[in-house]
Amino acid sequence: MPWQIVLLIPICSCAATQASAADLVPTDIMPPADIVQPPADAVTPYAGYSVGYDSNLLRLQNSAAAQAMGIGSDLSDTTQRYLFGLAVDKTLSRQHLTANLNVAKVDYDRFDQLNHLDKNLAANWNWHAGDHFEGNIGANYSEGLTPFIDFHLLERNIRTQEKVYADGSWQFHPSWRVRGGLEYSKLKYDLVSQQPADNNQNQTELGLDYLAASGSTIGLQLRHTHADFPNPELDNGLQVFNGYNQDEVKAKIDWLLSGKTQLHFLGGWVSRKQDALPVRDFSGVNTRLSADWSPTGKIKLTVAGWREIGAVDDLSTVYSLNHGASLASAWQYSEKVQLVAQYKYQKRDFGQSSGSGTFGSINQNDVLRDAALSVVYNPTLRWRVQLSGIRSTQTLRNAPGGFVSNGVMLNTRYAF
Repeated sequence: MPWQIVLLIPICSCAATQASAADLVPTDIMPPADIVQPPADAVTPYAGYSVGYDSNLLRLQNSAAAQAMGIGSDLSDTTQRYLFGLAVDKTLSRQHLTANLNVAKVDYDRFDQLNHLDKNLAANWNWHAGDHFEGNIGANYSEGLTPFIDFHLLERNIRTQEKVYADGSWQFHPSWRVRGGLEYSKLKYDLVSQQPADNNQNQTELGLDYLAASGSTIGLQLRHTHADFPNPELDNGLQVFNGYNQDEVKAKIDWLLSGKTQLHFLGGWVSRKQDALPVRDFSGVNTRLSADWSPTGKIKLTVAGWREIGAVDDLSTVYSLNHGASLASAWQYSEKVQLVAQYKYQKRDFGQSSGSGTFGSINQNDVLRDAALSVVYNPTLRWRVQLSGIRSTQTLRNAPGGFVSNGVMLNTRYAF
């Protein structure tokens, strides 16, 4: 993930979302997020501060591109972030409630027109009914500046994301479980020029899992997504509504090879039908495979590879076929010091969704590379300090362009 996003995502978060298998060491969020884990049955206020430097904030090709925008030849900026939050953990009998609320004031040194407030809320009820029924009901809200991966204008483009969900499972046999879930999400942008990317999505999922005595699970899941884009996109002068229906049939495997090694696989057939321009339809295999390895109690390693469709940060209304791989490792050097190294490679191909218009042009095909190295220091159980260095690059595969960005960030957080 490019450095600019690092400056804007909350440095503190709370696990108040749907339960799912997670990488042992995060490979998507760079640097690793600071997860606030309040004590059981406690309300924990916290505060944080971060300062970061980005050598290419707007992800421009070079200083000539910046001069053409009228912002001078300096691509860099320094950011300060002031964070205040509240984490809640409460258990009532077998019901577990978690919530996290935080607000951050983000100030830019040079490009102060980007100054804004980040607002985040996550709440989850992990419910249980008897010994065989359980699930989650929750909501997430996030408001912040749109990342500059595919958006390179010096404008404060605030992005708001909302999600509500409910899921449940029934273990009707010691070795079998059926599960299902519903999710509604909404995405919107402040800038009028970006509002064709506003969308609402309804998602339904059903699954059946075999639960092995070893702790491994093997399952099959069906998912249907209906996406509505209320604001049309102009394609060669024509108004195009980019809504779609997507159906997935995938195998889901969590395999415990040993006490030190786990494999996670999610893959199968995906079919997307666009409401307009059928030439943009997609039908094919999507897969993601990851492995977690803990050779010792102090070393953790995660490696992942994938082939799947998607849009980076949901900014583009057309999709890309993404091939990627990632590697991340964490070393617990001492009781208070941890080192984390991360690398991610992703090749995006927009050819399938280019249709007959300019959006998704083949000239957008690119390769993204991100690398991060972090040192995490915990002076006390409540105080955390993290220093991170980031490098992000984009290489266009069929045209000149792309960007190079280097950054460093220091953040600290204290839980009261």
